Formats: sequence, C-alpha cells, structure tokens
Amino acid sequence: MRIPRLFRFTLVYLLAFIALGICIRLGFATAFGNKADPLPSSLLTQSLLLGARFDLRLGLLSLVPLLLLGGFKITTPFKVGLARRLWLVWFALVFAVLIFTHMVDFAHYSYLGVKLSASVLNFLYNLDESAGMVWSTYPVVKLTLVWGLSVGLLTWLVSCLMSKVAAYTGWDAGKWKTTVLVLVSILGTLLGIHGKFSQYPLRWSDAYYSTNSFAAAVALNPALNFFDTMSYTSNTYSLDDVRKAYPAMAAYLGVDHPDEKALNFERDIQPKATALAGQPNVVMVYLESFSGYKTSLYGNPLATTPFFTQMAKESIWFDNLFTPHFGTARGIFAGLSGIPDVDLRDTSSRNPAAVTQNVLINAFKGYEKDYFIGGSTTWANVRGVLTKNIDGLKIHEEGSYSAPRNDVWGISDKNLFYEANKVFKEKKGPFFAVIQTSGNHRPYTIPAEDTDFKLKNPSVAELHANGFAAVDEYNSFRYMDYSIEKFMETAKKEAYFDNTVFVFFGDHGIRAMGHDVGPNVPRAYQDLKLSSVHTPFVLYAPKLLKPARYHKVASQIDILPTIAGLFNFSFVNKGMGRDLLDPRFDASRMAFTIYPDEGGEIGILDQDWYYIMQVAKKSGGLFDMKSNTPSIDKSAEHPEVAEKMKTQLRDYYTIADYMLTHGAK
Repeated sequence: MRIPRLFRFTLVYLLAFIALGICIRLGFATAFGNKADPLPSSLLTQSLLLGARFDLRLGLLSLVPLLLLGGFKITTPFKVGLARRLWLVWFALVFAVLIFTHMVDFAHYSYLGVKLSASVLNFLYNLDESAGMVWSTYPVVKLTLVWGLSVGLLTWLVSCLMSKVAAYTGWDAGKWKTTVLVLVSILGTLLGIHGKFSQYPLRWSDAYYSTNSFAAAVALNPALNFFDTMSYTSNTYSLDDVRKAYPAMAAYLGVDHPDEKALNFERDIQPKATALAGQPNVVMVYLESFSGYKTSLYGNPLATTPFFTQMAKESIWFDNLFTPHFGTARGIFAGLSGIPDVDLRDTSSRNPAAVTQNVLINAFKGYEKDYFIGGSTTWANVRGVLTKNIDGLKIHEEGSYSAPRNDVWGISDKNLFYEANKVFKEKKGPFFAVIQTSGNHRPYTIPAEDTDFKLKNPSVAELHANGFAAVDEYNSFRYMDYSIEKFMETAKKEAYFDNTVFVFFGDHGIRAMGHDVGPNVPRAYQDLKLSSVHTPFVLYAPKLLKPARYHKVASQIDILPTIAGLFNFSFVNKGMGRDLLDPRFDASRMAFTIYPDEGGEIGILDQDWYYIMQVAKKSGGLFDMKSNTPSIDKSAEHPEVAEKMKTQLRDYYTIADYMLTHGAK
C-alpha cells in the first residue's frame, strides 16, 4: 500500500481546494458587499476562516472514495491506466457540481439577496417561467462555457498532480509508522468532516454568528447549504407549546371566547359607527418588490414615485408597514390568509396541509371576486390557494388578455391595469378584485410601446447612494409609478371609481445590496435587513375616505382585517391580523418577521425595539430601531425588554406555526 503517496496527494488537493474556496468567497464579498458600509475586516476574516472549514468538509467528502480505494494497486490513481481515468471522471463530476453551485449561488444572491438553498427547487414547479427568466436575465451561453472550461482546467490540474505524485518514490517507513499515519489520517479526516472540536458538528447555523447576514452569506458553502436545507425540517409545534402560548396570543388578538382546550381564535367583528355606506368596491393591489426606501414617500431624492407619493397624501397611509417575509409567494399567502408563512421547508402555498385558509375576502357577500396576474397563477401553486379559499373567484391570467406578452412574467403592469379596468367598468354589482403586479422584477423589461415613459440615467454613485444597484432596476421602479398613474387616469373616467377603495402595498421589499438605503431612512432598515420587508400601505378612495397618515407599526397580515373593518357588515376573523383602525390594539402594535432561508431567523418589532433570534435557539438579540448603530445587541442593557419581546416572539411563532394547518374556514 502506498499510503504516503496518497497522503501527499490529499494534502495538496485539500490546500488547493480551500484556497479556491477563499478566492471565491473574496469574489463574492467584493461583488455583493456594501460599498458604502463594507463588511468589517474582523467579520470578513472570521467568515473566510469559517468558510474554509466548510470547504474542508466538502473537500474531504469528495476524497472519501479515493481514501478508501486509492491505496490499492488495482485502483490507484498514480499509474496511467483505466483507474486513473475513472478517478479523473470522478473529480470532473466533483468540480462540475462545485463550480455549478457557486455560479448559481452568485446568480441566486444577485436575484434574491439570499444564499443558494434547496428552496431553489421551487422554481422547477414553474420550469417554463423560471427558464425564461434565467435566459432573459443571465448570459447563459457564456456562463456554460466558463463552467465547462473551469471544470476542464481543474480536472487537468488534478491529473498533473497525480502525475507529479506518481513520480514520488514514497516514504520508506516501517509497519508501525505507517499504521500511525493511517490512524492519524483517519482521525484527521473524521475531525475535518465533523468540523469542530465539539460534541455537535459544524452546521449551517454556525454561519449565523453575527447579526450581519452578509457575514453568514460569505461563510456558507452553497453546495453544502443546498444539501443541508434539503433535509431541514422546522421545529414542529407541540400542542403543549401551543397551549402555553395561547393565553397571551388570545389576549393579543382579542379572541371573544378564549378556550385553551379548544384553541379557539375566532373574533366576531361588528361594523363600526364610521362604516362606509352601501357596498363600495375594493381593488387590492400587490406591488412587486415595492420597497419603502426606494419611493419618494420616504424622501428618496431620485424622484422615483411622484404620482404614488401625491396619491398617498390624499389617502389613508400607513408608513410603518412590514411584510412578514421576503418573497412573493409567502407575501401572497400571508396577505390573503392573515397568517405569516413560517414554513421553513417550503412556501405554504405548496403545502397541501396549509392550503385551506380562512380568507376574509369571503366576508364580502354578494360581491363578484376577481384575481388578475400578468402571468400564470400556476406559479408557486398560488392557484390552489386562490381557488380553494375564495368563493366564486374568477382568475384572469396570461392567455385571457388582448395585450401582448411583455416578458417571462406575462403582460406589462400597465397593460395588466388596463385589462382589469376593462373588466371593472362592465361590472353591474359590487366587486372585490386582487391585482398582482410583477414587472418590477428581473429582467426589468419596459415595453417599447410606452414611448411617453422617458428613461433616466443617473450615475452609478447616485444610484448606490439612494437605494438602487443598477439603472435598469431604477427605471423599472419608476415604471411601476407610471403604471399606477395610467391606471388611476383611466379608472377616474369610469363610473365605478368614486365608489371604490383602492388598496396599494408591496408584496415585500428588496434588501439593499452593494448600496445604501438613502439618507432619509433609519439606519436599522439597512443594518437589520428591514429594507427587504418595509413597504407603504395606502387606502385610496377620495370620495369615501378622509386622508390621514399613521405611524403605528403594521403588518401585511393586518391589511385584509383593516379593509373589512371599513365596511358595514360583520365578519369572523380567524387569522392573526388585526384592524389597524381599531384603537383597542394601538397599545400593542407589533410586526413579525421571518427569513426561512437564513437559518430560520425570526423577529418581532415595535416602534422602538427589534428582537431577533434563530428558531432553533433559545435566545437572540435586542436591537434599538432608532440608534445610529442598531446592530449592537442591547439585551444586557435592557434585560426586561429583551425577555418580554423574546416571549412574545416565541409565542407568536408557535401560534403561527400551529395556525398554518389549523386556520381553515
């Protein structure tokens, strides 16, 4: 057996493997690091060292077959022949997976701002749209060539290493020295795969050693993270935990008849004295990636949304609304069901056990109900959530419009609004409509037909200083404002307009990556990732509602209860949302957040504080929302506040997890 020869090959291979990983991580940090607020050198160093341990594990796993078989004459890679060729095929496959996952990781992070995980498989459910988006957004042919050349180069280098090592005569050692070397090698391999000197192995959660999520993104290995999240399951609630959390949450929600045994969450909501007369229509609009910090509403100097800003001033405007999650499918689910999508394995829209929900749109008796989307509701199984839960719903989607297809997301947002308006003006009775936009999304296609929309070209420095990564993203955001303006101009000409409540809010925001959130937005929105979940919420009905601006903390799950609370009918609310115009709850306003792809990070915030923790951990950190250094943990300085919010957060998460499969109508 030529153990020393195999030992030399393994050592050089692993050192090169780790060096390659460090180079890739440095490239990742350079590509996506915030130029205005770069990752501190101490955190970058820690992430690189932690990442090297992940890479060491992956490198050792790729060597396991060779370590088991490479010491025998018949399977040695150190002689020219069939065995070496087979080993080179094996390493080519290893490098193919390695390079491919890193390339997808770069694209995935550029697209969503989160590391590659098994959630990427969700796109396979809508392969045509996903493939179209990828082809429209990325240079697929060039990347494929780079992939192939990289795999070929690395495989050739391994072949050279094998030849070099083959020329090594080996180490003339006795039996006991060879035995010691074998044992040390085995122990070293096991320790390297285990990852640390601890009872528990190195896990993806170790990457979340800081509140700086980008530090974790630099540390994680995308290939390992993908396979780790394949088998990841949430900490499923126990009924004991639910019953323990129930009294506080029942009081928070205002349950009429609390029953800890039956776990009743029903609230019988009666109309207010100020309820709207008659049966006004409702048009509820999900605005794709409509980050608050990018709008003119919050002082963005690039004049991105002049029309929407003026409209908000004529509306009931909640300027402190947070979506529970970053992601459209989860946003659609939460907005309709009134329950945050806390499923850590997949979106709840794809979970058969969570599909049936109590959607408050059904409270609008006698209303026609419509759903408009530029593409297809087959995406993310949204069709199942809609058709299963909204009585008499008519879906309007790609293929049913006269407008031309704009890109992978279907027709343009302007044309989507026009198509909806054509349906609305023919209505004979009251209607409740949901419009889901998607144009403010890669590949940011602006229709050539809209010649009155003028593109602008600010400098890169201006864009980065005010919340935008690139000029196409900036113009796409402006086009959203343009589309809303065209919709309102058209709607105002129709009879239904004066008797309609228009509801606008974002499905989620977009995290600031490689740029700032602008000078007029609290620092916490960048340092604590709130830029990705903060969005305006506007109720516009100039003939029905008196303008007002509210600073109270609001959640996306509060939107439907607030809309229903405007109307002159009673309804039963079984979800976790509360009417934002009901003063009973103003002393306890909170918003819940969750990042399923970032180790199951959950949080709860009020006007002053944001408490964040990992689902699998027992405690987290308390952060000052109004501080100029919000990422500093204040738990030790304010232990009572931290303990109270930790309990609220755990109770909230536990009840939300339970209600995903127990919120049925």
